[in-house]
Amino acid sequence: MVEINPQWIRVESLKNQALIADRCLVAERFFTRLRGLIGKTGLASGEGMFFPRCNDIHMWFMRFPIDVVFLRKNESFSNEGKYLVSSVHENVKPWRLLPLMDWRGSEALELPIGTIAKHAIQAGDEICIS
Repeated sequence: MVEINPQWIRVESLKNQALIADRCLVAERFFTRLRGLIGKTGLASGEGMFFPRCNDIHMWFMRFPIDVVFLRKNESFSNEGKYLVSSVHENVKPWRLLPLMDWRGSEALELPIGTIAKHAIQAGDEICIS
């Protein structure tokens, strides 16, 4: 099922002004969130998937590993779209039995493997989503 009028965003690091993803799909609707990256064969550099209001993901039926960044809103930011990195998880393998969770996170960002290392993303970094 294809989402009608998908929303795409850009994800940038405020630490080093690096463009993390310029083609990141926002998973707002139920079926888009449920399907996630299932059925895809990979993510190209600059691609990703953003899950608002999500602090856990599953890897069932996935075909490839991904990097996962959990974000949380920070009240000290006056602008919408700015988040703190809550936790990072590199090379999350497909068919992982248990969900990957971050109780402090409020959003999840799925990225191509190697993105976390390439941009030196770590907990506490500031991320801008636009």
